[in-house]
Amino acid sequence: MVDCLQLRIPPLPQFLTGGHSVWPVGMQHFERIFEVYDLLLVFDGTMYMTEEDKSYSIRGGELLLLEPGRRHVGLKPCEEPTDIYWVHFKHELPHGRLQDKQVEWSVPVRAGRDQDLTPQEQFLYLPKYGAFDRTALKPILDELLQLRSTLTMDHAVDIQVLLGRLLSALQSSLRSDRRRSRSYAVAEQVMRYLEARTGEGYQAGRMAEELHFDEDYAARCLRKHYGMSPLQYHNRLRMEEAKRLLRHSTLALPEIASLVGYGDYNYFIRMFRKTVGSTPGAYRNQAQGYV
Repeated sequence: MVDCLQLRIPPLPQFLTGGHSVWPVGMQHFERIFEVYDLLLVFDGTMYMTEEDKSYSIRGGELLLLEPGRRHVGLKPCEEPTDIYWVHFKHELPHGRLQDKQVEWSVPVRAGRDQDLTPQEQFLYLPKYGAFDRTALKPILDELLQLRSTLTMDHAVDIQVLLGRLLSALQSSLRSDRRRSRSYAVAEQVMRYLEARTGEGYQAGRMAEELHFDEDYAARCLRKHYGMSPLQYHNRLRMEEAKRLLRHSTLALPEIASLVGYGDYNYFIRMFRKTVGSTPGAYRNQAQGYV
């Protein structure tokens, strides 16, 4: 299991600076209390660090995320040439600390609506200390540092986007075990099955028969990894298709209801209002600029 820091987003963390160097034998990190996050990624060798009262030996292929306001210092000098990338970024203090197995990845984030004035609270999860994929992260780090060395105002957004890619890759590494599980594979199959049948009514028995999965097991897998039952996911797909047709076609509302699998037009109206927050007609008028 991996200890994680839970960072509240938005806003996203902001890139400050970064670097890459090979520390010679005998080099040791100095002592300081820093008011930013300091991400250390060791590609070869071993770096020895202490944060507050906890010590770490960061070996090749491992990282340590030092936190703002906490004292850190080199535990001892490097005993071999040590290849290190480091990235400083600014963000508020961690909202929480937990292990990767405790992260509720499947909690759904409500879709934004036109009445919203503030974004919904979400979270970014980053490993405090542990392994990382050197092959996946090195190109991002090299591009980040190349852009930093030649940064002009027209690329100011790009460098922040690269930090986002880096942090997203670190978060994805926490979910790698989940993606190798049988339950994740079943959930993916259920999703693909439902996506191919957006215009049909939901039939749990038929799905179980065609996929050769127990109906309850398939539902548990989808809920575990995506926070929805098959029926909820199917309804979401149908509503998204209905919204697309309302925006980009002149089809009559009853015809759209039929195309997305609702034989009862009045039921379609009720479901659309419940899901989207307005009637299909009002949604079409607003999407096409009639308000």
